[in-house]
Amino acid sequence: MAVAAALPPPLLLLLLLGAGAQDLKVEVTPEVRGRLGGTVDLPCRLLPTGPDVKVSQVTWVRWDRNGRSYSVAVSHPEHGASFPDPEADGQRLKFLSAGSVGEAALRDATLQVRELRAQDQGNYTCEFATFPRGNSKGATWLRVEAAPQNQAWAQEVTQGSVPATVAFCVSSAGLPAARLSWSTSLTHKAKVTQEELSNGTITVTSQLTLLPTRDLHGQTVTCKVEHETLQEPQILPVTLAVRHHPEVTISNYDDNWFIGRSDATLNCDAQSYPEPTVYNWSTLLGPLPSTVVVQGSRLVVHTVDSLVNTTFVCSATNAVGTGRAEQTILVRENPNPAGAGATGGIIGGIIASIIAMAVVATAVLICRQQRKERSPEGHSEEDDLGGPPAYKPPPPKVKLEEPEPLQLFSLDNCEHSPLKTPYFEPSVSTTEQDAPRYHELPTLEERVGGSGLRGPVPQEPGEEEEEDDEDDDYLDKINPIYDALAFAAAEAYQKGFVMSRAMYV
Repeated sequence: MAVAAALPPPLLLLLLLGAGAQDLKVEVTPEVRGRLGGTVDLPCRLLPTGPDVKVSQVTWVRWDRNGRSYSVAVSHPEHGASFPDPEADGQRLKFLSAGSVGEAALRDATLQVRELRAQDQGNYTCEFATFPRGNSKGATWLRVEAAPQNQAWAQEVTQGSVPATVAFCVSSAGLPAARLSWSTSLTHKAKVTQEELSNGTITVTSQLTLLPTRDLHGQTVTCKVEHETLQEPQILPVTLAVRHHPEVTISNYDDNWFIGRSDATLNCDAQSYPEPTVYNWSTLLGPLPSTVVVQGSRLVVHTVDSLVNTTFVCSATNAVGTGRAEQTILVRENPNPAGAGATGGIIGGIIASIIAMAVVATAVLICRQQRKERSPEGHSEEDDLGGPPAYKPPPPKVKLEEPEPLQLFSLDNCEHSPLKTPYFEPSVSTTEQDAPRYHELPTLEERVGGSGLRGPVPQEPGEEEEEDDEDDDYLDKINPIYDALAFAAAEAYQKGFVMSRAMYV
């Protein structure tokens, strides 16, 4: 029995212990877990043996933490089930095979425990007494668990030079005891205590100790709770609270207080815990000037004069103590350009930003307008100006020249051809056929080659012919349309009509 009591609780192997005959084996579960207040079954079965083995009695024995044993349940083939332990009465213990008859029912000694208590935790031994083989037994560890209630909070402390407890972390009514730890980068100490409650559960408390400084106020530390009933550790954040006296500063002085300035103000800013309850304004010389008005933490000077050329003192008081700050005021006869420059710089920056935005918006609008003015083919107007216009230009003005000598040709066998090509107004669109562009008309060489005609036999040019050639070259250089509108020389001679070049001018 002493050996069974010494077995470790987390028994992981199936115990097949035999006393007497070695072929008798008892099947048990090494460890069984149950929740506090719940129900759990402790399996125990005698493995099949020969028909000559008879079960005479089954006994369940519980071993406490001190190594003492108690019989908690007995099953007899003739007397039935009994429960000797008064703490484990028949109201909470039960053989699952109770009420069954036959040898098979005696071989199943599974014990059910209801309304689990913390005291039920321990080693249990199931022992079969047989005839004629003797006794055989197996051991089971029953673990009773209880999920704890976890919480953490800050303990308000006052700023000082002695370490103090600033936070608590408590895991209440857990079974087994929870494990608590603190996570912080600050130099600290943790004190852990345990308390066993009347129902057998355990409450664990951890106290965090730090040096209470004003910088500690508002910082966050975390408590980590680990327990067998939790799938993962529970993290509890805590924001520390350290009471400290106010730290005071005076703001809103711009070094530009001049005679006649209106509504000059000073603000008394205090950082403390708890918040200040009283603000007091004064000067180093004593009471405030008559031109000064106090509005809580704010001091207002409706009209600056020489009386406010002094040092103002602001005091803020809370439950811990009082803090103060000073501000010396220099009253000038005229505004300080340097002091006003800051305000002017801000205003100038705003105006410059507005102007820059307006310039950007104007540039965007101009770009959009230029895109709209582009042709559908994607070419800009500048690209179109590089080539010839897409319509016929207006007819050139008539140039008055001396009539050239007329040449007579026979028109008997010639067809009548119009001397004037059709004219198309640029503003009038035609649906039947668009007017040909002048740069698409055939040149003089193309017309001669296409007609198959040859010009007259060249002769030595005279002075008049040289002048005509120079005029022709001049007209061709002005616009190639004159070249296209002119008849070939051979064609004109063949058709036999009188034509003057003045017609094309």
